[in-house]
Amino acid sequence: MRRKVHSMTIGQRVFLALLLCIVVVLATVGISSSRLFREYELVDCIEYAHGINGLVAAEIDPSKVDEYLSKGHSAPGYDEVLARLYRLRDAFPDVEFLYVYRIEPDGCHVVFDLDTDKVPAGKPGDVVEFDSSFSTNIDDLLAGKEVEPVISDDKFGHLLTVYDPIYDRDGNCQCYVAVDFLMGQIDAYVQQVLLSVAAASAFSIIAFMVVGYFITKQRIVRPIDRVEHQAYRDALTGVKNKAAYEERAKSLDAGIISGNAVFAIFMLDVNFLKRVNDEYGHERGDEYLCASCALMCKIFGEDRVYRFGGDEFVVVLEGNELVDATDMLYDLKKAVRLQTVDKSLEPWERVSVAAGMAVYDSSVDKSSMDVLKRADQKMYEHKKAMKAVRQD
Repeated sequence: MRRKVHSMTIGQRVFLALLLCIVVVLATVGISSSRLFREYELVDCIEYAHGINGLVAAEIDPSKVDEYLSKGHSAPGYDEVLARLYRLRDAFPDVEFLYVYRIEPDGCHVVFDLDTDKVPAGKPGDVVEFDSSFSTNIDDLLAGKEVEPVISDDKFGHLLTVYDPIYDRDGNCQCYVAVDFLMGQIDAYVQQVLLSVAAASAFSIIAFMVVGYFITKQRIVRPIDRVEHQAYRDALTGVKNKAAYEERAKSLDAGIISGNAVFAIFMLDVNFLKRVNDEYGHERGDEYLCASCALMCKIFGEDRVYRFGGDEFVVVLEGNELVDATDMLYDLKKAVRLQTVDKSLEPWERVSVAAGMAVYDSSVDKSSMDVLKRADQKMYEHKKAMKAVRQD
């Protein structure tokens, strides 16, 4: 008796063919994009390093570098700065080495050096010989210029090194701050991300096809509605409100208690709101407030902005987001200056915002409220210092 042969239906053949095509495409794209992603990750890591260097540079007074070199730990304030540098480095666990050198013809003179489990720190004033990998950059380093990142492979490991100069008020380079990252760690991360993306993409596509086939066959439609809790949104601007910030503050305080807190708070105050309301009406005042909020969201990202009340807003950055904190503050102030003098804008479109930022410091802050108060104080200092005058 002959067995009955069950052939695949057209739908099954199409499904398998499409699945095979997807697998081939994913494999091809994964192979071709691995090198590009590695290059992108290097660029991203370099930008990340520049951000860390900016935070370190903010802690160092260029006018005291000579004293730090000659007196070391006995120089007033040296140990306090060193302690803050250790806290900064600990906030970024990807950093392998962090140090501050003055570059002289005879080598690198140690200003600050942070020890690790593997390598002890150099003493202030110690001279470190130039590494051969920096031979093409020595002239620029001696001249106090910016230099390209360097990838080296020596006794300290296979490293990516990023230098940034620290200038005094006269524009003279007093020293360089540098951070090192392990290239092996970067390569491992690239491989992990590519494998994770490939696996997630394959799983997601297959799951989508299976679920889509099931829903089509059964004629079942299950729309997924994302309903946002209106109690945590400001009705006028659409950003999170004070109640949402209070919930965020609880999370920040929990991080402080556990010893894992790494965050910064910005206090932002919209200037001249009462003037716009009085001269152009409350409708224009609402437009002015919304335009101010839109600028904040553009600089910081909407998810980080909270309307604290009236004309006051708060922004919270956590973890690695702190790398961009200084640049964000600068971008906000620059945008405000440009809008203030832009006569093509209506008076209620030329927004003016005073801003202050404070980074959590375990030595002075007992809660997120303490950080908020310091940010508020800096905001008022900026408000007093602003020289821009509106002419409507």
